Amino acid sequence: MGNIVIVGVLNKAGSTNLYMAKSFMKKGFNVIPVNYRDIIQTFGSQYLGNLMLHVVKKYSPKLILFSKCNGVDPSVVKECTNLTTTWLWNMDAKNTIEHSMEVVEHAKNSTFSSCTSPTTVEWFESLGVKNCYHIFEGVDTSIFKPSTHRVDRYKADISFIGTRTSERDKYGALLKENGYDVKFYGNGYSNKEVINEEFAQICSNSKFMLSLNVHNNIPYYFSDRIFRYLACKSCVVHLDNTGTLNKWFENNKDIVYFSNENDLLSKLKSITKDERVKIAESGYRKVVENYTWDKTIERILEIAK
Repeated sequence: MGNIVIVGVLNKAGSTNLYMAKSFMKKGFNVIPVNYRDIIQTFGSQYLGNLMLHVVKKYSPKLILFSKCNGVDPSVVKECTNLTTTWLWNMDAKNTIEHSMEVVEHAKNSTFSSCTSPTTVEWFESLGVKNCYHIFEGVDTSIFKPSTHRVDRYKADISFIGTRTSERDKYGALLKENGYDVKFYGNGYSNKEVINEEFAQICSNSKFMLSLNVHNNIPYYFSDRIFRYLACKSCVVHLDNTGTLNKWFENNKDIVYFSNENDLLSKLKSITKDERVKIAESGYRKVVENYTWDKTIERILEIAK
């Protein structure tokens, strides 16, 4: 099928670029990784630019996918686009990209671009970006999947996986005060990042998984953590105070949405075990049928032809 270059982070376990590369390879492509952060840190920005031109001339890739690439000179993307088809992949919300505006320039300089939030797509377009699409990050269901293996140290009423924030602290304290066995994992909560099989084990040993974005006031936006929770057949309770996420997951059928602290406590008290299992099953089916990395890559290839 030819070569595809991914400019991202492919030398760190748990990086979404690895799941992306795996799906491209399943489609028959040879993936050439360019770990831009390490290259810039070791050799500098100019070296990265020269390296990319060398890669294009040597491997004649069908597509170069730039994974956000904050800190990269936009001219690097532009020079590559003059030689082959390019794609700017952005997984972050507007609030984050506003601190890395070079990413918008990457999108302008690429043949195609995409964002995982439709509101970010609209913002990109308002800034002059062409050929920008809304495409979700997927989930690798060979890693994030249900498990019947019970591990005592992971057993909990409610678990959360993610970086520590004051809002997440607030919800954790609230749940503990109301008698729930709560366990939080991730940067700031545990001594290591939780990825892959351990992530799946935590989900499978928790009655509920708590879902809180870093930014919870953005309509139609959510972290791909939801896909991972649901792919592990977890009953997910997600903070959606925008009331917009029913577009993808139906409330009380695929997932349970709550709007504030009191609403969360009320929902947890009212859900029976049978309802919890049924919601988890429905959410699981929705994800594995619609939101895998294979589906994401198929969409990219369909657009880029």
